[in-house]
Amino acid sequence: MSLDLNLVTEVFPTTFSTISSIEHASHQIHRFTVFDYGIFVLLLGISVFIGIYFGFFSKIKQDNVEEYLLGGKSMPKFPVAASLIATSVSGITLLGVPTDIYAYGTQIWMFMISAVVVGLVMHYIYLPVFLDMQLTSSFSYLEQRFDRIVRLTASFVFALSALFLIPVVIYVPALAFSQVSGINLHLVTPILCVVCIFYTTVGGLRAVVWTDTLQFLLMIAAILAIVILGIVDVGSFAEVWRRADRGGRLIFFGTDPDPTQRTSFWCVVFGLTTNWIAVFGINQACIQRFLAVPTRKAAKNSLKIYIFGLITINSLACFIGLLMYAKYEACDPVTTKQVEKLDQVVPFYVMDAGGKIPGLPGLFIVGVFSAALSTMSSSLNTLAGTIYEDFIRPFRPNVSERSSSTAMKMIVVILGVVVIVLVFVVEKMGSVIQIVVSCTGVISGSVMGMFTLGMVSTRANTKGVVSGVVISISCMITLWISSLGKLHYDYLLLRNDGCDEGILFSLDNSTVTNNSPSPSEDLPYIFRISFMYYSLIGLIIFLVVAYSVSICTGGGKVVDQRLLTPFVRCKDDINCNIKLTVKISDDRLLDDSAKDKI
Repeated sequence: MSLDLNLVTEVFPTTFSTISSIEHASHQIHRFTVFDYGIFVLLLGISVFIGIYFGFFSKIKQDNVEEYLLGGKSMPKFPVAASLIATSVSGITLLGVPTDIYAYGTQIWMFMISAVVVGLVMHYIYLPVFLDMQLTSSFSYLEQRFDRIVRLTASFVFALSALFLIPVVIYVPALAFSQVSGINLHLVTPILCVVCIFYTTVGGLRAVVWTDTLQFLLMIAAILAIVILGIVDVGSFAEVWRRADRGGRLIFFGTDPDPTQRTSFWCVVFGLTTNWIAVFGINQACIQRFLAVPTRKAAKNSLKIYIFGLITINSLACFIGLLMYAKYEACDPVTTKQVEKLDQVVPFYVMDAGGKIPGLPGLFIVGVFSAALSTMSSSLNTLAGTIYEDFIRPFRPNVSERSSSTAMKMIVVILGVVVIVLVFVVEKMGSVIQIVVSCTGVISGSVMGMFTLGMVSTRANTKGVVSGVVISISCMITLWISSLGKLHYDYLLLRNDGCDEGILFSLDNSTVTNNSPSPSEDLPYIFRISFMYYSLIGLIIFLVVAYSVSICTGGGKVVDQRLLTPFVRCKDDINCNIKLTVKISDDRLLDDSAKDKI
């Protein structure tokens, strides 16, 4: 959701519905030391330095659109892959995934199947088209395949959803940092945003990719440090597994087909896979990075590293959830009031387990912030490109490349200021955060459908696509709003019968407890369907409507076969009577000058 940003916020709604309460329990958690602050300041300093280097001292200047958005199409494959992973893993992932494993078990860990499927469909369906077309914006594909109305619709929805998500991405880890450091949230957030805006504006994609790479390495270091420390604390990996099994946390193949189940094997494999394809297969930020490498082979290798990294990072985050349960198996910090809400368990665990090792809590919080900064910087860079290419450039057709690059830098600054303001709005919204973030998941099925239908079917047309988007999003909004705030899922058992007497001072007696309400049985069945299926349902509605309307209105016509995925393309120019697929070398992608000669 790694779990993309849209997905995590749907799968772990408790992270948002009660997150404002984190501040109230901060006094119960150890504070940062000077080593922790040192690590944190070092991260910010290096990020600023990278931006300054690529903006002012690098031999390659960010003075045209291709350089600013695609790094001149000469980026090395490992930094691009690391940037992809860092972009897809937010601070919410590192805080929300362990919490979900702690409370609901390991069923979500079957995302490994989803990741493999994402890699396959990217390799065989989406990536070949984007590499052949070599478009700065993935949404420009929709214009060439359908028309400008479809492109602008998709671009607007993407921009709006990103502006809602970026403030949450920053706010959540900032709140965690405020909790463990005692520094006011209102001071932390603007500083982080300004640093991110600076290196994104000055350094362009090159600075974003290299800072993402640094932040990716810090994320790995932080996660590994906590995992190793947690295993040592419990005794062994086997003991962690035994305690998780004893507590009923090891749930991998829950095959109950009931779609109202919060998580099952089927909703993870089908619902989660659909969501991941929508987020990782056609996401502008991801496509932008695949186009930043110089060769087709490098793009495919970056994809392999990307999928492997997603599986690794998310698996480690899942295991941290098991480590937390192993440590608090008989003394849950939520029911003992050591923390007020479930959302606080991860930072509490980090400070509790690693607080005695100077710098370790700081390393983990830096890892969380690294994930947030990488997501924010990539989103700002991508948003700037989308807004300029789709909404501004058509009205400035004769502007120089240097002026275009400058305009995009100004857009980044403006967007950054808007994000800073929205962070403070988010703080006041409380449970509404869940509403804002979950709304983006409602549209992912239709957005995925636009690209998928366009690439695999020659019969789709504009009328069908627009009808599909309108009906799909309308149905999903109705489904989502009707169930909003009414779906509740039981936690697995949380115990406090093994706590020390000092910890139990706030309890009447020692109990085994489950502290979440049961689902609302009086809600109509359709509105009790798990939110993990929303993307899949939206996709199905879109495909049925879009294809049917397209057929009824005369179908479509594809002039350029590069707009179709390879296995759909026509191979016979005599029978097709349309432009044949352009054969592109596996060693070198087409540059703009070569494309103009085709």
